[in-house]
Amino acid sequence: MRSEDVKPGMKGYGLTVFQGTTPEKFEVEVISTLKNFRPKQDLIVIKTKHPRLDVARTVAGMSGSPIYLEGKMIGAYAYGWLFGVEPIAGVTPIHDMLADLRRPIPPAIAPSAGRAPLPGLTKRRGGGGRRGALDLPGADSPNRFAGAPLDYDLAHHLSSVGERNRAALEPPAGSGLKPASTDVMVSGVGPRSMRFAEELFEPLGMTVQQGGGAGGTATAPTDGPSRFVDGGVVTVQMLRGDVSSSGLGTVTYVEGDRLVAFGHPMSMGGLGELPTALGRVHWVVATHNRSFKLGEPTLPLGSLVNDRQASIVVDQNRRAPTFPIVVDIRGVAGAPHTHWQMEGTSDPLMAPSITALAIGSALESTAAERGDQTWRATTRLTLADQRTITVEDFGAGSGSPLSPNDFARSRVVRAMGALFNNPWKLGSVVRVDTTVDLVMRRDVSILRSAELLDSEVDAGGTARVRLVLQSHLGALRTEELAIPIARSLAGETVRVEIRPGYTQDRAVPAPESYDQLVDVLDRMDFPGEAIVVSYTLPNEAAASYGGRLAHRVPPGMADMLASRTDSGAPELHAAQAQLVLPMKGFVVGQEAVEIKVRHVLR
Repeated sequence: MRSEDVKPGMKGYGLTVFQGTTPEKFEVEVISTLKNFRPKQDLIVIKTKHPRLDVARTVAGMSGSPIYLEGKMIGAYAYGWLFGVEPIAGVTPIHDMLADLRRPIPPAIAPSAGRAPLPGLTKRRGGGGRRGALDLPGADSPNRFAGAPLDYDLAHHLSSVGERNRAALEPPAGSGLKPASTDVMVSGVGPRSMRFAEELFEPLGMTVQQGGGAGGTATAPTDGPSRFVDGGVVTVQMLRGDVSSSGLGTVTYVEGDRLVAFGHPMSMGGLGELPTALGRVHWVVATHNRSFKLGEPTLPLGSLVNDRQASIVVDQNRRAPTFPIVVDIRGVAGAPHTHWQMEGTSDPLMAPSITALAIGSALESTAAERGDQTWRATTRLTLADQRTITVEDFGAGSGSPLSPNDFARSRVVRAMGALFNNPWKLGSVVRVDTTVDLVMRRDVSILRSAELLDSEVDAGGTARVRLVLQSHLGALRTEELAIPIARSLAGETVRVEIRPGYTQDRAVPAPESYDQLVDVLDRMDFPGEAIVVSYTLPNEAAASYGGRLAHRVPPGMADMLASRTDSGAPELHAAQAQLVLPMKGFVVGQEAVEIKVRHVLR
């Protein structure tokens, strides 16, 4: 039935699961219709009646519950008023949802382009030679990171996607209506991991609840359907296994192998592939501001293929790409759970996020100590072509248990973000294996001072610098550095900076193909347990072009390479001399010295 044929006072029923897996009826009565509530989309306002709804009023998780009048479906229960004292809801018309259902879905949703037009679409980034591609193929996809792969930052990715989608997810100003919304049931996590999950999902318009269910069972539930049914539970799985997170809603209408659900967007992600599953509801939990269904996924089935204004679309025969995440934790004596197994979605936005959630939650649960700790995590990313990338993360401190926040800006998340958001080949990670070694002490030294031992140094000679360091709760010690000084610095006063390796990026060429990206990802960073001594070479430049990097280009050559008319010219930036000195443990702090360089008489 079309919305224009729906009249105030008409009565009917809806279908939803209040407990278990079987849909139940609830009574409805039409109040009115809000014309053009969304662009080209009406909203039918109804009153509902059922013993649970009389108490719970508007319920998150009922999103998608089909509503029938005179034996015809009119749409999906989808909106409600926060703090409402009556069981009033808004219904998304079914014909708007059917339009989403019938949109064509390409055989391969994830785009893949050959070479991206990186030259000329750049922004300067000091010292790294990393291009900020502003017009990469697929970069305008709602859930993609709209930046250069090597500049990937999870916090920026989440905030930009949330900001971009907010206008689509929010109701018209002044209406007071909110989508019945998608509840994300998170299980297997501690309190700090739960807060991280909230920071992850809430910018995307989803509300996090503590739930249950690994969602990885291989058999259908014995007390419910083995396929999706109108009014049944549908869950969208971002992560499953020992740690899981799944969005929960209701199926509106099944047509052949496809179905529509929710009656509103999940995160307005457009075309995509996210694993889906049947589900079970334990109870409808009533609260003053926003009641919700407490549930969990059961049998994995199908894939979310479209996420639009009026609905999500699921294909029951499609299998969304996923990858296993295995975490082993060593060094925690007596810990009952040191081996963790999860499976995550290959979605460009979710893959880096849920990797941080999976590893961090395993650490929080296994190593929740408040004493001194030092941890070193080695992660091997296996790619579809069986190549591997190995990255190392680390940390030290006391007072706060480890959590996903320790991995939000980690090297593994940066690498995952680059691989899942590059413009050449998407979803190329097929396995993540992380081994974490912990010691119950702080392997940290504080850099107290740096002293220049020679007032002047010959050009081409060596400068000696003495460092004073103090181990945590330990005595002072000294380290002497021998720093080669370039001949080109004769007559100059050179500022030499001494910093921990983990605070600096290596200069790497801007990748211009997938193979070049893989090649640079595991050599982007300096060792964590090292000091990097660096100084600028004022009369020289570095240049990157075609996936290669020249660390030092003579002044005359740099002038020839610089072009104001050719957008495909090499990218130039300051040249630096760098010396890497391994250390035992991590160093905190930084120092600098100024060295006068003498001319050498011949």
